[in-house]
Order: sequence, then C-alpha cells, then structure tokens
Amino acid sequence: MASDQKNKTFFVTAPLYYLNGEPHLGHYYATTIADVMARYHKQFESGAFFLTGTDEHGQKVAEAAQKNNLSPQEHTDKLSSIWQDTWKSSGLSYDYFARTTNPIHKSFCQFVITKLLASDDVYLHQYEALYCVGAEAFVTQSELREGGLCPDHDEKPQIVLENNYFFRLTKYKDKIRQLIENGTIEIVPESRKNETLELLKNPDVGDFSVTREKVSWGIPVPFDPNQTLYVWIDALFSYMSGILVSQNIDITDLSVEEILDRIQDIWAPNLQILGKDIMKFHTIFWPAFLLALGVPEDKLPKTMLVTGFFLSGGRKMSKSIGNVIVPQDIIEEFNQITNNLGNDVLRYVILREMRIGNDGDITTEKIMGVYESELVNKFGNTFSRVVGMAKKYDMFAKSETINIPEEYHQAMKNYDIYEAIHTLLEKISLIGQEIETTKPWELYKTGQIEVLGQNISKWLQDLAWITEAIKPIMPKTSEQMQKLLNGESLHIFPRL
Repeated sequence: MASDQKNKTFFVTAPLYYLNGEPHLGHYYATTIADVMARYHKQFESGAFFLTGTDEHGQKVAEAAQKNNLSPQEHTDKLSSIWQDTWKSSGLSYDYFARTTNPIHKSFCQFVITKLLASDDVYLHQYEALYCVGAEAFVTQSELREGGLCPDHDEKPQIVLENNYFFRLTKYKDKIRQLIENGTIEIVPESRKNETLELLKNPDVGDFSVTREKVSWGIPVPFDPNQTLYVWIDALFSYMSGILVSQNIDITDLSVEEILDRIQDIWAPNLQILGKDIMKFHTIFWPAFLLALGVPEDKLPKTMLVTGFFLSGGRKMSKSIGNVIVPQDIIEEFNQITNNLGNDVLRYVILREMRIGNDGDITTEKIMGVYESELVNKFGNTFSRVVGMAKKYDMFAKSETINIPEEYHQAMKNYDIYEAIHTLLEKISLIGQEIETTKPWELYKTGQIEVLGQNISKWLQDLAWITEAIKPIMPKTSEQMQKLLNGESLHIFPRL
C-alpha cells in the first residue's frame, strides 16, 4: 500500500469536518489515524505532510449562524477555532489546517469550476431532487430508509427544484471503476471497495449538481452570479488548495499542469482517511473531479482508508441517549491519573480496540479496563520491573542497537495500526513471561550472574525498540519510556 515515490513527502489527509458542532470521538478517531501515519513517516520514512481542517459553507451552517445571531463568517470563525484548539490540546500534529472560507481556497475553487465549464464537464440543468440539509447531500429515492428518512440522518429530505450546474459523472464512471479494479486507486477495507464498485453500477449514481441556486452562504460561481458552489466540490478541493496556501503558491495565470508541478513534492495524497458516511464523495466524486480537471491517473489519490463508526454500549452514540464519549473528558480524566498521558491513553485504546474499517464499541468502562490490563499491568509494570532489576543488580546499560522487527514496519506500511499495536503488545507480554520463567532473582541468588546479565541486556534491548516503535502511536509515553531507559526514576501508568 505504501507509495512507490521514495523521495516524495507522504501526504495524508483527515477529512475537513463539517461545522455543525464540536468534535466528538469519531472525528478524534479518524484524525488520530492520520496523525499516527504522519508521525510514522516523519520518524522512519521520507517525511510527511498531514492536512485536515473544517468545511464551512452550506445551508446548515447559515441556519446555525442565524439561530446564534451571528453572521456565517463569525459563526465559522468561532467554531473553527474550537476545532483547532481541540486538536492542538489533543496533540494532533497536523501540518496545515484548511478552512474553506480561506480566500485563496475560494479563488482556487472558482478556477476549478471555470475549467470544468470550459471542458464541458459541467452544464446547466433544471431538476427536482431530494436534499438532506443535515448531510448537505443530495439523496436518491433508493437510498432512503424506512419512512422516507435520509440514510444517515433521522429526517426527511427536502424536495429541491432549481436551475443548477451539473457535473458529468457518467462520463467518468467506467474509468473510475477501472482505476479501482486495477489498484491505481485503492480502497481499504475490501468490503468498502466492493461497495464502491456496486455504487458505480447503480444508475441512480449519475450526473449531479455542483452548484446551488438558493444557498447564498457558499463560494460564488464566477460565471453565474445566481449560483454558489455545492459544499462537496468546495471541501474536496481543499486537499489540493491546502498545499497551495501552505506553500504560498500564487496560481494566477497558471495551468493545471503548472499547478501540479509546483506542488509535486507533496501531491498526490498517499492516504486519505474518511468515514463510511462520506465514502461516495471521496471514492467516486473526488477522482472524477480530478480527472475532469486534467489530473493524470498517476497523480490521483493512492489509498482511501474508510473507517467504521463507534458505538457505545451497543448503540450509536447520541446526546439524547446519553452515551456520547467526549474525547477531552477522557483525556482530562487520565491526565489527572497519569503524568499528562491522557491523550496517549485514549489513542491507544481506540486504535487497539478495532481494526480500521470495522465498527467498534467503546465505553468508559472499557477504556478503564484496557488501561489497567494492558497499560498498567503490561507496559508500565514490565518497564518498571526490567529497569528496576537492571539498577538493583548493577547491570544497567543503554541499548547500543535498536532493531525494530519487520512485522511492525509492515503493519504500519499497510496502514494496519491495530496489528502494529498487537506486535508491541505481544512483545511486552513475552518479556513478562520470560521474567516469570527465568526468575532473575533466583539466578542472582544462585550466582548465575552471566545468564542474568544476558537476560537483562536482551530485555533492555526489547524495551528500547518498543520505545521507538510506540512513538507514533503514543508520543508522550515514548518520551517517558526513554527517560526510564536513561535511568530516571518515574512510574508511567499508575493504578486507578
């Protein structure tokens, strides 16, 4: 799955989150996956560029602003700051935070829609369709749930009659299918790839509106003052405009080829993290837009990693049910217990709890249980025991070589963080078993000092590579582990 471009910066994206509220565990989870992969490539490979941000236009944002007696821009400024502050306090190391209200992004989107009009990939069309305001998405009759409800929201979509500009998706469906089938665009897990291929067979997934006639809060269409851009073409192109903004690239008078040349050290995305509720937009619409713009096949996104949803106690998280887990609440609680390792604790639990792509069930009790059974009893206890014995028997020495097993690297290169964590968990468990089996205290009593020294040296080497390998997943914990291995006296994970 890793990119073949050895010297190119690894470009990973988390979604641009829609500003209809504050971050919840699902947002934290997807962004954390992107953060882990960015940290891994910065530590072990040729570097990374990690982009996320906020999607700030559309009818729902305008309505929320009005309810709060704010202008749409004031409303988005306020909420976007909350998202940025939350991610920073959660230790998420993004390189650029994109906002769709950025003036350069607006200009770039206007450049895109103008190019698509010139190539006859968009056309004016009057139509009647179903539109879900909650999802800011058009839905088909076949997608509705029982009672005529939106597939992802407990509300009935509106009937919209407008004159809008449509994108010729039908022109690109066969090409996208070929690119997915031959692996040029990889969709993980396999079940989501198959789901995308089925969507491409569905005649209801055809040409669709990329402008809105009756939504004023959006990017103006330069060739039609009555239209604004549909939020999804707006948001998706932030993955490209974000590089332009972060690199201070002026696109005035540049062609698409020249723009791609200016951003070639970062573009194209190696890995795009997305939830299954926004899969169609990323796996079908996004590559179609890029092909229509003239982006070559080898410059399309490489891998789309589709995450599942978090449940809590077997039920979808809901404020009305009262089972929503707020990341900052968990982080703050564990910051009080540990030496400010609350974020690392939450990262570890949600990433080891389910393979990427599956749904997972998470509760406060489960987080507490994993903390005790694995972080306290295995990682914390084993580090303390080995370092303690090395000091007690005067056999303390820092490892000269750190050889991280290939199975860890293979798991990370395959974007299988779950498997990488279990590689570490198996090793730390094995060290604990070896301590119980070899009984170092008996070796010391019986004068088997050489064997004791060999064992402790091996365990210190194992702990050294665990410390390095765990860094992308638990960065602050890795720092604490390194301090222990340097001889400092501290306790990483105290008991509850």
